[in-house]
Amino acid sequence: MVGAHVQHNTYFVDFPANVPDTVEFWWSCVAGALADEATRVATYEQMSARVIDLLTLPAYGRYQHIYEEMLAAHGELVAAVGDRVTVLHLGGPLEQEVRALYLALAGSSTPLSDEGLRDLGVLAGHCAAGPQPDHIPVRENRAVVNRARIAVHADLLLNTVTDVLRLAAALSDGDVGLVEPTHFRALGRPVRRALLAGLDAVVAADPAKLADVNGHREEFKRLGERLHPHEYPQWPHAATVFAVARGDVAAATFDSVVEHMLAQGDVAGTLRMLGAAPGRLLRALDRLLRGAASQAERDAVVAAASQAAQGASGRVLLAVREHFLGRGRPESATRVFVNRRGVAWVTSDARRSRRANRWSARWMPRSPGGCRDRSGC
Repeated sequence: MVGAHVQHNTYFVDFPANVPDTVEFWWSCVAGALADEATRVATYEQMSARVIDLLTLPAYGRYQHIYEEMLAAHGELVAAVGDRVTVLHLGGPLEQEVRALYLALAGSSTPLSDEGLRDLGVLAGHCAAGPQPDHIPVRENRAVVNRARIAVHADLLLNTVTDVLRLAAALSDGDVGLVEPTHFRALGRPVRRALLAGLDAVVAADPAKLADVNGHREEFKRLGERLHPHEYPQWPHAATVFAVARGDVAAATFDSVVEHMLAQGDVAGTLRMLGAAPGRLLRALDRLLRGAASQAERDAVVAAASQAAQGASGRVLLAVREHFLGRGRPESATRVFVNRRGVAWVTSDARRSRRANRWSARWMPRSPGGCRDRSGC
């Protein structure tokens, strides 16, 4: 950078802030000269003559701080300037800056632009051998990173079976969001082996993740036609993924397990299952209270709900309150399910009646005024 070889200092350390009035500054220089034994006599003589040469004062025309002190003073202000000022730094070595940019893009919590995704793909291939982000929250970013890593024969960063499906879509230039159908291309043997090995590792580490296949059965069927899992018996868990997609093997989802336990009246087991899902627990609060067979179970439900309320969103809490306030309305004989694409599915409600009882009324969330109904007290 032109001029970077010169240490440009400022006369006042906080410039442009805290610049004193001119006359005030002159008098401070005079006071400093009088306090200095080396210049005290000469300053008295000038004052006696009623003429003072400012250039003879030690503090006038000279820096009162070193360059590093000025940098330190202004460095503390950088975080406070917000978006008013863009501070440019020389940066570190090229490799360090490239890796920092890669980690920032890969770990971004918001979707990247098309240009950002292209940059991420290039950087991911270059940084495949170094440190990787602890978490890649955006699924599209993970697919782009894995596409670059598979091209340089690096280990894939996979967390779910759906990550493999998104990667296959990316390799086929399809929709990694899995909203639009993707025509999977014929893949080379090294790529097929990498995808199958990744699937096998994910399921082997957590068999419950097989439930994710249910949401993309057709896509996994088409992918299986390209991967030929039967040719690789060393990865049996990967073969199970496609067996689930075909319907040959059942993979219970989290919600289906919870529904089964509620239907069996296993309140204690349901509470254990929902311990890590506070929102789901609160939505099932009515059924849990009705299914409790003893006072001890009801107390356990209340304690679990109180704990879950601390980690649930305000939207969930309001929905639960609205549910209990409306328990006196006529019951519907149908249930409506809406998937992530906005497609609804309607079926009959075969669950136990949610007839109001004293237990659900007891734990209905109170309104701000302390009421349990709509009367407003």
